[in-house]
Amino acid sequence: MVSRLQAFMVRRLLWALPVLALVSVAVFGLVRMVPGDPAIVMLGADASPERLAAVRAEMGLNEPIHVQYVDYVADALRGDLGRSYVTDRSVSAAIAGRLPTTLFLTLAGFLVSITVAIPAGLLSATNRGNALDGVGLGFGLLGVSVPNFWLGVVLLLLFGVSLDWLPVAGYVSPLEDPVEGVRYLILPGITLGTAMAAVVTRMLRSELLEELRREYLDAVRMKGVGELRVLAHATKNAFIPVVTVIGMQFGYLLGGSVVIEQVFSIPGMGRLLIDAIGSRDYITLQGVVLVYTTFFVVVNVVVDAAYFYLNPKLRGEG
Repeated sequence: MVSRLQAFMVRRLLWALPVLALVSVAVFGLVRMVPGDPAIVMLGADASPERLAAVRAEMGLNEPIHVQYVDYVADALRGDLGRSYVTDRSVSAAIAGRLPTTLFLTLAGFLVSITVAIPAGLLSATNRGNALDGVGLGFGLLGVSVPNFWLGVVLLLLFGVSLDWLPVAGYVSPLEDPVEGVRYLILPGITLGTAMAAVVTRMLRSELLEELRREYLDAVRMKGVGELRVLAHATKNAFIPVVTVIGMQFGYLLGGSVVIEQVFSIPGMGRLLIDAIGSRDYITLQGVVLVYTTFFVVVNVVVDAAYFYLNPKLRGEG
């Protein structure tokens, strides 16, 4: 089992390395592909020649492109993502200050989606053709159709302004104040997690319906096993492909947090990304995009590991 897992993870890591290399090339090219002189683009045409020359020297823009790339990768591996010429602050420090906020928001959306999707998928599949199934299918359709920024505004106006039940905007870390932290994350979490919940609900319903039609469950029933245990057995097998979808959706939650942070004025990495775009802070933009994409790749590797444990064929047991 251990050797199989090790071999499996080695293959996945070998797959992830070239992906990360391509990501680093794309992120590195963000600044270099900007039309004109990158130093002028970042500092503006009014910058002094001395300042422009200093930026070119610091970024290595006078060096050959391959030397610039090697230096960039070497710095990134050490955790140095450069220094913003707009805020005069370390990009790594700026991201480190915003990353926990975005991760808490993403986790809130993930928990909301799983809490809703799994019961909804099970109820929809086990009540095929009746009202509960219709509600599940309707939720699956609406969840992926409604733009999350529009849903966020509606929830904000209803529960934050009209009913005054929850905070309208802002953020409090759950580590500092758990109760207030959760209250501030409820509306953004629902907004962020609704689309994922809809996707997972539809996927789980489809896979479970297919699993419930398999002949081996008839043999299980003939042994006198109750329907709840039969359903639990079928759900376990149906959940194997759903894990992949959940992992992919978790990565999309990270990207979706950019919009949600704008709607609810949450000071996370999404806000940092938007601010960097607005101020032409390409060094910060470069660092934020690199962190986002690296997290996405890491999440996929973790999902592959979970898939290995859930799938008996990969473990050599089926």
